[in-house]
Amino acid sequence: MNEHVLRFPKAVKPGAAIGVVAPSFPVRPDEKPRLIDYLIQAGYQVKLGKTVEELLNFHSYLAGDARTRAEDVNRMFADPEVDAIICARGGYGSSHTMEYLDLDVIRENPKVFIGFSDITNFHSIINKYCDLVTFHGPMLISNMLKGFDEYSKKSLEETLNMQDMVYFHNLKEDPMAVLHPGTAKGIITGGNLSLLARSVGTFYQVDTKGKILFLEDVEESIPCLDMMVTQLEQAGMMKEIRGLLLGNFSECTNECYDASYTLQQFLKDRFKDCQVPVIANVCSGHARPMGTVPMGTVCTMDTEHMEICFAKEW
Repeated sequence: MNEHVLRFPKAVKPGAAIGVVAPSFPVRPDEKPRLIDYLIQAGYQVKLGKTVEELLNFHSYLAGDARTRAEDVNRMFADPEVDAIICARGGYGSSHTMEYLDLDVIRENPKVFIGFSDITNFHSIINKYCDLVTFHGPMLISNMLKGFDEYSKKSLEETLNMQDMVYFHNLKEDPMAVLHPGTAKGIITGGNLSLLARSVGTFYQVDTKGKILFLEDVEESIPCLDMMVTQLEQAGMMKEIRGLLLGNFSECTNECYDASYTLQQFLKDRFKDCQVPVIANVCSGHARPMGTVPMGTVCTMDTEHMEICFAKEW
């Protein structure tokens, strides 16, 4: 029974100082003033990490070297003037930073940390070693500067400021689907499938035993999704989960082989023999709108009532 509940960070209040980091892809020159203006207009103070302030850019796919990107995150956690940290965008390269994170500093200075996609590695390591809830949620450039819809905004605000618990809202026009019925309760973990598969064998590999596993991805072929799920299975990461939530798998198709084989059918085929509850089309991932998932909280999933909720305590 893996029932240790992680610490929930303090709520983000109006006027709070938001630290902005780019631990993966770089920020472009035209994006920097826009993200600053967005946060100021939303009523926050802004503190930029070196990666964003200096627009560090290594061949347009890394916002500086690994140590610099990690130290940006370390400084934001250590800075008493910073109330919350949000990633500018995902991309590639977060795995480089893992060995340079100061886990003691992060553990001793709990605060809100938001991001998704390549940021999955940060959720994994911070949840695992720092006893802190993190937020698989929208990022500045990827989401907020591209038309931040009301569903995504409401989900983020409700989750960051949750009291005892919060319900994950079903999207009426594109509802969730049951792939295997039942109810389950456990700590929520996971994130981007590609990142989780690549983390197998590393010191920050996610511990899934007794937990609810959340998966999402983008722009992967169905055969690649199949192989990555297989990798998790063969690494023992699917063996003792209590439930499975499948988020958005945007632009994941079988176009190169058989376009008639849809993502929805693949998911049904792939998870039909699961012995735990499975809910698909959970509105979180590389799509709009996007719901926020508080990694490390207690998740309850109920397929009969089509409900997902997150709580601070058991």
